[in-house]
Formats: sequence, C-alpha cells, structure tokens
Amino acid sequence: HIARKDNVISRTFQGRLGRAYLTDAVVNERLGKDEDRLLMTGLHTICDLHCRCCDTVIGWKYVRAYDKAQRYKEGRFVLEQSLILFVDQPGSPPSHRSLLDASPPSIDQALSRFMSDIGFQGSSGSMASR
Repeated sequence: HIARKDNVISRTFQGRLGRAYLTDAVVNERLGKDEDRLLMTGLHTICDLHCRCCDTVIGWKYVRAYDKAQRYKEGRFVLEQSLILFVDQPGSPPSHRSLLDASPPSIDQALSRFMSDIGFQGSSGSMASR
C-alpha cells in the first residue's frame, strides 16, 4: 500500500491527471530529485513520488513552497487518484483500478476519463474507452 485513509488531508486537490489526494504520509515510495516547478498555485520545489513496487510516478512531494500561503503543503504528498488502487479492508478486492493497472494513462485515456468525469457523452472517436 502507499497511504492510509487516515493520512488523507484533502480529496479535492488537482494533480497532473485530474483529481488527487493531499496526504501527510506515504509508505512504499521512492522519491525523485528535487526540482522547481511552476504549479497552478505558484512556484514550488517538489520531487516525483514513485511506487516502490512498479516505479510508476504516482504523484509528488512538496519540498518547498515559495508563497507563504502555500507553506502548509511542505513535506506533504499529492497522490493522483487515477493511479491509485483502493482497498478498504485487508483481504478485500480493490474497489477502483487505475486506467492501466499502475501504468500512466495515455493522453487519449486521460482525456476519456476527464470527459467521463464531467459527464460528456460524445462518440468514442480516437479516445480509448475506460
């Protein structure tokens, strides 16, 4: 597992792929190199958060926030909801699977998921189905 339900601070964060969780702790992770990135809320020093088992980037860690109002994020983690499996009780099956079972989605899959999330019911065209 990567995080406990008790560690989720917010379920309304925005990740690169859509909805994300802000958590105060993770396990079974590997962190990438620190780098400055301009995010929706300003400039932050972050590092990619990799799953230790499959090495997929599943989010990031906030190392530093340059804006004083964003400093509450420092030391916390963002987990992309579309890449996380949910297991409510040990031994129970996952209640949600990632788009590609722990592989990052293609642009068509991410777009398809976004369109589904906002209730768009168009033809599938070149977009992959969920």
